[in-house]
Order: sequence, then C-alpha cells, then structure tokens
Amino acid sequence: MHDFFTLDRSSVSNQVVDHFKRLIQGNKLKAGEKLPAERELARQLNVSRNSIRESYKILATLGFIEIKHGLGVFVSEHNENLDSLASNFLVRSHQFADLFEIRKLLETQGVEWVIQRSTDRQIAALDDFVTGTIGAVLNGPVDAQELAYRDQRFHLTLAQLSGNSVTYRIMQHLTDLLSDVRTEAAKLPKRIEQSWEEHACIMAALKQRDSDAAKAAMMRHLSSMEHALGLTASGGEMP
Repeated sequence: MHDFFTLDRSSVSNQVVDHFKRLIQGNKLKAGEKLPAERELARQLNVSRNSIRESYKILATLGFIEIKHGLGVFVSEHNENLDSLASNFLVRSHQFADLFEIRKLLETQGVEWVIQRSTDRQIAALDDFVTGTIGAVLNGPVDAQELAYRDQRFHLTLAQLSGNSVTYRIMQHLTDLLSDVRTEAAKLPKRIEQSWEEHACIMAALKQRDSDAAKAAMMRHLSSMEHALGLTASGGEMP
C-alpha cells in the first residue's frame, strides 16, 4: 500500500485529486492498480467519505481512474486523460471548435447553477471585477497576457460559483488548452471591448437571477469569440 499524505481541511477533494494525479503521472501508481476503498482512504486521511467520493468522481471524469461497481477503483488502463490531452492539443490539435462546443455545454448550464447556488455577495464581487476590467480597458492599453488572465479568471470564477466541482476541474483544463487562443484574441482589434461588454451582459442577467437571459448571453459570448477566431462548426482552425 502506498503511503498517503496529510491533509489540511481546505479544499480536501482537490488536494486528494492533485495527489493521485501526481502519483499516477509519476508512475508510482501503475495502470490497473487498485486504489483504497472510500472508507479505508477516508480513515487514513481523517476526512469524510463524501470528500473521497467526490475526489474519485473527479479523477474518473478526468480519465485517471476507473470506478468498477462491485469491484473497486482502479488506475485507468488508458493513457489518454485530460492532462495528457492538454499536451497533445497544444502541440498538434486544430480542433479548437470542438473545445468551444464543450465550453458551450458546460458554461451555459454553469450560469444556471450560478444563479441557483451563489450568493448576492459572490455575484457582486465578480461584477466589480468585470466593471474594474472594463474601466482599465477604456483608460488605456492593457497587456494582452494580463487581459487573457482576467478572461480566464472570469470564466473559472463562474465555474467555481456553479458549485459543481467536476465542472470546475474540467474548465480548468479547457482554459489551459485554450490559453494561447485567449492571448491571441486579446490582440484582435476591438475584440477586447466587445468581449468584456459581453461579460457585462452575462453579469447583468446573473444579478437579475434570470437563467434564460444568462444562458443566452453566455451562448452569444462564446459564439462571438468563436466567430472572431474564424473557427468553423467542427474541426476549425485558428486563422
């Protein structure tokens, strides 16, 4: 049995996920190797079984493990997980449009969850961030990488506020895959102003707790970005 680490109480499930990712990627856990049962691992780490269950669900979604009901949890036999896919996409993929399709599914549903699960204070804080960024853009040139970071922060904060940890982890990987695209988009004439105006429209709908308007605003934003980058319906390439 592998020695496991000691957790603090913050973001327990994310710490477990990151720990197992390191073990698997470092080949310290082999393909097909059985992992501890939820109860056993929860006892070893002194955390709740719910935290372990959530961690295993995230790892399975990311492709690192397989949960075989009645048999247990095993390291995936397949090498293709989202982390390895990230490297492959950054090197050779031209299927950015496919990634945008996934974003549309996740982020349009995500804003509905934000409305259902976030507090007024959380939404107000994100709205202040958007307003501050718009002010910075209007008052002078802002570095493209800084703008790309702010865009990533906006979308990841929405994913976090959705209250769905699996969505958040997947969005982390998708934003990494699209980091170069985001930086290039920040260099397009007038694209920055338009993008943050679209963010403001999303926020306006969130503040009103209007799910239909929020989903429509998110879809318009992602479709607009897709069009600006010259992506096609499938297999699109960056210009």
